[in-house]
Amino acid sequence: MNVFFVNDTTTSSNWGCRGTTRALRRMVDDAGGDIAHTLQLERMDDPRRLGEAVTEPGAFPARLSKFAFQQADVRPKALRALRALPSSDRRGAYKRYKSLVGRWDELPVTFEEYPDAADAVERGDRFEFERDAIEACDVVLINGEGSIYDRQRKGRMMFFLAYLATQRYDTPCLLVNHTADLHDPVMRELAENVYPMLEDVVFREPYSARAAEPFLPGSVEDAMGADAAFTYDPVADREQWASVVGREGYFDVWPDSASGFDPSEPYVCVGGSSIFNRPDRPAYDPEPAFEELCARLEAEIAPVVLTASCSSDAELFRPIAERHGYPLIGPHTPVRQAIDVLSQAELYISGRWHPSIYALVGGTPIVTLTANTHKTMGLIEQVGLDAPTFDALELHEHVESIVELAGSYAEDGEDRREELAERSRELADVAWRNVRYFE
Repeated sequence: MNVFFVNDTTTSSNWGCRGTTRALRRMVDDAGGDIAHTLQLERMDDPRRLGEAVTEPGAFPARLSKFAFQQADVRPKALRALRALPSSDRRGAYKRYKSLVGRWDELPVTFEEYPDAADAVERGDRFEFERDAIEACDVVLINGEGSIYDRQRKGRMMFFLAYLATQRYDTPCLLVNHTADLHDPVMRELAENVYPMLEDVVFREPYSARAAEPFLPGSVEDAMGADAAFTYDPVADREQWASVVGREGYFDVWPDSASGFDPSEPYVCVGGSSIFNRPDRPAYDPEPAFEELCARLEAEIAPVVLTASCSSDAELFRPIAERHGYPLIGPHTPVRQAIDVLSQAELYISGRWHPSIYALVGGTPIVTLTANTHKTMGLIEQVGLDAPTFDALELHEHVESIVELAGSYAEDGEDRREELAERSRELADVAWRNVRYFE
């Protein structure tokens, strides 16, 4: 069965994106699917894919500004300028900017625009690659991950391709391995109309399944799955692993250094959150709170290892690591190595979805911060931890509570670890629902 795999994130610098897509691709292959065509995340999320409307009066400056905003040397300056504005002004400026450039994007925004946009695809005016891939394959599998939230282009792209496949090319479509945060009214309308068209829907956590219940093609229970990342195995022999990776420089990946990390001794891993440094979220500088948190953890629990699972976490943690000498394991670390480090830690604290799963597969207790969607709260419920998810944008207010919770997990010892490892193994079995269509 030829598969058009939509949203391949294996080329991302993010540990979670690389890891979960590799796992899901492997599962598709093991279940009997043959991935014949692939759509990368970069292509889905690229706002420079503008239509012929750039020739319209006034369009070119908007297109040029959008192009400039995406460039590596310009974008950080633009983001810093936005963050420097008062919160209310910054939000307004970002919304005006998004609405301006969005008018010339070839991707439709509302469901009402879908038929005309689909007509244009059939005429060959836009999305030729995607159209040809749909026509050439037996099924479209969309790896949703965390793309459906706010009014993100990548999430809207998923819904439009699902509509296109099912309504214009009579090709079954699966939307699996995903979170859907439907607070945005436009995104909710898309979900309400497109989910019933799908051959299969599989969520990776319960919050999303419940939110989408009114318009699922089946029951919430039937749509409930788990992330493909749960299928990774932890280190089998801790001592043997530590003897290999404990050599000086083993986890040094330029420009980051994990010098001083001793994996043979207990350690605590700390990560960031997907909610930080976003122009569409309230301004907050988490650096002082993380400094306080790390100092308390190191004094009361175990040595701290900073883990930057993506570039934004690296930007946050590099100054802290330099000032205090903490080992920093950076975003270019191979996923398997990252899984080993997190799965053998005493504790993992972050607002990161996939790294939390990498910790859990080895039984490492997690303390979660809020993320850009409800996903970390969903994960806590899914693994059965009776604990809060702390507000990442008020981190300084929660340092004491986080340290107390960390201490209680440390006291639970091996009993807690075995409980979480067993639950992770159960969720690894549940994760195979993502490819049940092929079976």
